[in-house]
Amino acid sequence: MNLHAFASAATASAALAQAVAADLASAIAARGQAVLAVSGGRSPVPFLQALAAQDIAWQQVSVTLVDERVVAPDHADSNAGLVREHLLRGKAAAASFLPLVQTGSDAQAELAAATAQWRTPDVAVLGMGEDGHTASLFPNASNLAEGLAAANPAALLVVVPPAAPHTRISMTLAELQRSGKLYLAIAGEAKRRVLDAAEAAVSDTLPISHLLTATARPLDVYWSV
Repeated sequence: MNLHAFASAATASAALAQAVAADLASAIAARGQAVLAVSGGRSPVPFLQALAAQDIAWQQVSVTLVDERVVAPDHADSNAGLVREHLLRGKAAAASFLPLVQTGSDAQAELAAATAQWRTPDVAVLGMGEDGHTASLFPNASNLAEGLAAANPAALLVVVPPAAPHTRISMTLAELQRSGKLYLAIAGEAKRRVLDAAEAAVSDTLPISHLLTATARPLDVYWSV
């Protein structure tokens, strides 16, 4: 884990946007295209807005999601709606978007469709809950072991959270570790305490711990007070 600490969420978001933009530009220079996976929720909004203003070849970028709720695209809880509103605008409107959910009617059908168009990200930007979940890899989810299996060839899986609303489609831990560059954006002392506990010991009770100790794909953590 590489920890980057900032005095405010605004400065952390700006720095993260610059780092991600540089990674995407490098992928474009190397392969002519880049794939970016981002997280939903309200916390990433300042980062998404800062990233949208970055001057890169957005027409050569495909944007997808780390995880998504199986809801209609116009649902208030849709991560896709958040991305369309806050990232795919201005210069970044030229990017392609590959949502994980099309209609929200059937989780397994959505999983099959998302898997068919999936491309391993060059950059993935994660969040973390105070329960230690990342993507939609929730503690005590019925198929968490599958989601955390290091040798899982699947990129995506359906997750039913034990407490949070909505069935989800999520990247697996194995696919996150196959991605090019991994970032985690968090804020506040409560999440810092969770981060420190997760770094101290790998445990399924704090799924993020499986990424914090990885050496093949070190996790760059952008934390603000």
